[in-house]
Amino acid sequence: MVRPLALPEQATGAFEKGGWQVLFRLSDGKRVSSTTLLHPSERLQVTLQIPFEEDGSDWMLWLEACGEIPASLSGALAQPMKLRTMLDVARWLQGPIEEIEAMALASGTQLVLQLAGSGPNS
Repeated sequence: MVRPLALPEQATGAFEKGGWQVLFRLSDGKRVSSTTLLHPSERLQVTLQIPFEEDGSDWMLWLEACGEIPASLSGALAQPMKLRTMLDVARWLQGPIEEIEAMALASGTQLVLQLAGSGPNS
C-alpha cells in the first residue's frame, strides 16, 4: 500500500520518466498536493492535484497548451493547439494518464481530465 503522501510523487513520475520537468510542487500538508510539469517542447504543461485525505475527492489532471508549437515538431504537437488537437495530445499521453488513473482508482477515487488548448474555442 502506498502512503498518501507518496502518491503525488509516484503519480507525477509517469510524466517525469517521459522527460517532463517539474515546475513546482505545492502542498498544504493536510488536504491536497498539486504539481505542475512542463513538456520538453515547453508548449504543454500538466497540473496534477491529488487530495491527501481519502474522502472520495477526485484527482484532477489539467492538460494545457502553453502557446504556438514550432513547425519543427512532429505528430500531434505540430498542430495548432485547438481543443481537437488537445484531444489528440491526450491520446498521445494515454500511457501516463492511464497510470495515474489506476493509482486514483486504487485509492478509491477517480481521475478527472481537463483539457485547455490555445485556440479561441478551447
